[in-house]
Amino acid sequence: MSVATRVVKNSSLLLIASIINNIMSFILTLFTARYLGTYNFGLISSATSLVGVFGIFCDLGLATYAIREVSRDNELTDFYFGTTLVFRVLFTVITFIIYVLFIMSSNFTQEGINVMILFGIYMIFNSFVLFFYSLFQSNENMQYQTIGNAIYSISVLLIILVMIFDNCNVTMVAAGYPIAMFLSLIYSLFITVRHYPRFKFCRKPKFIKKLFIKGIPFGITAVFTSIYFWIALIILTFLSGSVAVGLFSSSQKLLLVIAAIFTFFSNAVFPVMSELFTVDKEKLAHLFHKLLKFMLMLGLPMAIGCVIFNSEIINIIYGAEYVEGAITLSILIWAGVFMLLSGMCSTLLGSINKQFDVTKIAAIGALFSVILNYIMISLYSYIGASISTVFTEFMIFFMMMTVISHTEYKLPLKKAVLPVIQIIIASSIMGICLILLNQSFIVSLPIAIIIYVIALFITRAINKEDREIIFDMINKLRNKI
Repeated sequence: MSVATRVVKNSSLLLIASIINNIMSFILTLFTARYLGTYNFGLISSATSLVGVFGIFCDLGLATYAIREVSRDNELTDFYFGTTLVFRVLFTVITFIIYVLFIMSSNFTQEGINVMILFGIYMIFNSFVLFFYSLFQSNENMQYQTIGNAIYSISVLLIILVMIFDNCNVTMVAAGYPIAMFLSLIYSLFITVRHYPRFKFCRKPKFIKKLFIKGIPFGITAVFTSIYFWIALIILTFLSGSVAVGLFSSSQKLLLVIAAIFTFFSNAVFPVMSELFTVDKEKLAHLFHKLLKFMLMLGLPMAIGCVIFNSEIINIIYGAEYVEGAITLSILIWAGVFMLLSGMCSTLLGSINKQFDVTKIAAIGALFSVILNYIMISLYSYIGASISTVFTEFMIFFMMMTVISHTEYKLPLKKAVLPVIQIIIASSIMGICLILLNQSFIVSLPIAIIIYVIALFITRAINKEDREIIFDMINKLRNKI
């Protein structure tokens, strides 16, 4: 099976899941943000950010390492995931206890505590759902993850819509999240029991030691990455209050859509990259360079569009109450561009056994983010948080590219400059046309897509090889559908 075929096989199903999930999330956000208002919506966002940080400790990277090893030899599935599951249970219980103690010792209202505890339960269910997703990814059975994600996103939307129409309070709305995640957990457990070998716990100290030594760097990286991504919301919660959190998170949730799309794509590419590292390093380097180019091709026009239509986008999705914070979208969207690029770099480094370098970079990024966010939020509230996020993501990308430049996968500078210039020109043409047209966002969106695609061909940002790859992927995707 060719690389393109395998990437299409893995990513097409996850793309379907991503589309379903993002449509459901968009509709859900549309209703909850307007129904709850900036304060209660900020409370939900604060809970999301806290479990986003605490939830990483439920795994500590063991599952990611298992994906890499099992993707290279499926016969290892039972031992790697059986052993990983035991530690997942232990870590999840300990994490939940610490999370509850932290919430109870913080200065939340009783309603705030209730919301936080409910999201703590969500964190438990999500921990095991992610474990089963890792199992599916390692064996490249993405269809199971697609269905699991669809079950969660559709369920949470329907449950919370019922609660909204029943005029429930923020606590009841928060309860919809763990209920929906539990349904996804039941499905994932059923698929695992039916289609995968029985898990076995390996008691060999040497195996367990290797699991931790190789897996922990992935976990530490995830912890630091989670910190520098969520720390702005957490600091805003304690320094500026829930209203500021609501205004900031309205734009950040759109950034999360970008992160979610990339996560799905990364999950599809990671097993392929891991295997190519052992069988064809030249092909891996070529794949990485192409994917990096496609990430820039996707991110840059999206950023320009959000800058032009920031107020209108926020008003359409969240309502007039949130337009005050629309400037955060103009700033945060550039963090999304760097996130796409650095995320692809992180995926490559993890697949070539350089997870320690990613850990170091993530640690520096986390420390930088905490310090800069504290200073900027103290001075400029949610606008300061937006600026801090962009600077942090840029620094992460720069450091990762520096590490990659010392490997055989480095980006050839002379060959890289021209495509970047071509993409910038194509994106600028699109932006200028949109400004001159001066139409609404809804009208401009399809026009922008057409103009940008034409501009990419005119500037030759999409070359002959790119066209062959894209058309090949489209044909394979059409055949699968």
